[in-house]
Amino acid sequence: MSDLGRKDFSDKVSEAVKPESEKSTLEQTKNTVTDKLDEYAGKGTPDNQKSFTQSAADHAKQGHDDAKDAVNKDQQTLADTAAQYVDAAKEQVGNAAEYVSSIVTGATEGAKTGAETKK
Repeated sequence: MSDLGRKDFSDKVSEAVKPESEKSTLEQTKNTVTDKLDEYAGKGTPDNQKSFTQSAADHAKQGHDDAKDAVNKDQQTLADTAAQYVDAAKEQVGNAAEYVSSIVTGATEGAKTGAETKK
């Protein structure tokens, strides 16, 4: 049973169980629209005016959304950290290349000087 203006919980379950690939475009659109309407209706109704089923479904959805947001935030933080490590590594590779280049240049100059001194 659903509260007034709310999508029935059993309908939500059946829609979630059926793979998207088996749904028509019309069915997918209808589900998206009715899910949004149900979400807005759920947010506009205080918990004490909801049935137990609707309240539990709303809390489960909120928990799912919160977990999804936390994962997305963690992924972004991880991506930022990885980018910082990559930038630091690039800088160190540049420093090492510059160091090796200076040693090779110094060795070349030293060899030239030594060869001229021997003449």
